[in-house]
Amino acid sequence: MKTKILHIVTLSEMGGAQKIVYHLAAGNDGNSFDVEVACAPGGELIGWLRKLKVRVIEVPGLKRNISPVYDLRAFWRLYLLIRAGGYDIVHCHSSKAGLLGRLAAGLAKVPGIYFTAHGWSINEYQSFPVRYFYTLLERMAGVLSTKIVCVSREGLSRGLKLKIAPQKKFVLIYNGLPEPEKGKNGLLRKELNIGDEDLIFGMVARLAEPKDTMLFLKLAEQMIKSSKGFGAKPEDKTRRPGELYFVLIGDGPQRGACRAFIEDRGLAGQVFLLGTRENAAELIRDFDVFTLFSRWEGLPLTVIEAMLAGRPVVASAVGGVGELVAQGETGYLVKPGNREEAAMALGKLAGDKGLRLSMGEAGRRRARELFSLKAMVGKYRELYLS
Repeated sequence: MKTKILHIVTLSEMGGAQKIVYHLAAGNDGNSFDVEVACAPGGELIGWLRKLKVRVIEVPGLKRNISPVYDLRAFWRLYLLIRAGGYDIVHCHSSKAGLLGRLAAGLAKVPGIYFTAHGWSINEYQSFPVRYFYTLLERMAGVLSTKIVCVSREGLSRGLKLKIAPQKKFVLIYNGLPEPEKGKNGLLRKELNIGDEDLIFGMVARLAEPKDTMLFLKLAEQMIKSSKGFGAKPEDKTRRPGELYFVLIGDGPQRGACRAFIEDRGLAGQVFLLGTRENAAELIRDFDVFTLFSRWEGLPLTVIEAMLAGRPVVASAVGGVGELVAQGETGYLVKPGNREEAAMALGKLAGDKGLRLSMGEAGRRRARELFSLKAMVGKYRELYLS
């Protein structure tokens, strides 16, 4: 008899946790597991899963922010779903679904209750009362958990330090991604009319406070204004090769602020805000350098995508990023919020094509070895069967 599994993730919009849920569902051979997914309505994940013939249950009450009314509705909907579904395992992803889903599964007496901490909801930027409250919630959910999966060693260490659960409940499983399909580079450069000899610094992230997108834009302004190419327009055919361009892919609550910064500082034409793109992993192939200046992280899939694309990475040394990027070998790690360090790292790579290529290739080898989709799916399979 197949093991019946329900994955619960808060939102269905494109993001790291959603991609992991998708890959776990797609990696199911159909012989051992019967997989279903519950999530908020309206996002790309639903279409991806339905193409795989995976049953998706939309839960309108699931929302990112705390809302007592919606949270109670979502909890009750999940409880009724789980109680009627006869699931052997309920596997929760993301903070809100992690709490509501585990509480509902515990009340419904599900034999196996799993939670993947893609990134703890507790961080140093919060006030002490907020950190304390979230810690209590995580500990309460930890009591109900059969296993808690951490996606980085740093995340596992933090979970133990916060006393979320006993050590025996924690498991380390790195995120993994498939090898990118072979395809032609140049889609992004063609769209934006950027020459092959020009340099593109890119970032793919949700435009929200944790990702520090404003640091990326301030670096763009600093580097562009110090280069000879400042002020060039995409339609200007006389510009010199080697100009600098900055591309930000993603959407979120800070989109308006990002757009205003670009317009107010006269950066339009060399800094591009593209919004959400389903083919972001493909567009990364046209970056010369990938950046991610997060204030806190789990184990970001966008960095793995950049490494698999053979691109050097400059990123904040937060969360599990230091387990992805080998300092000075596949890219550079900088202190979060440190503009000077970030500018120095980008400057080194901007002026040395050989360094960009060697670091990118080293990153590709590292990602293939340590962060493969096959390894990740296999370890989750072992966890479920255990």
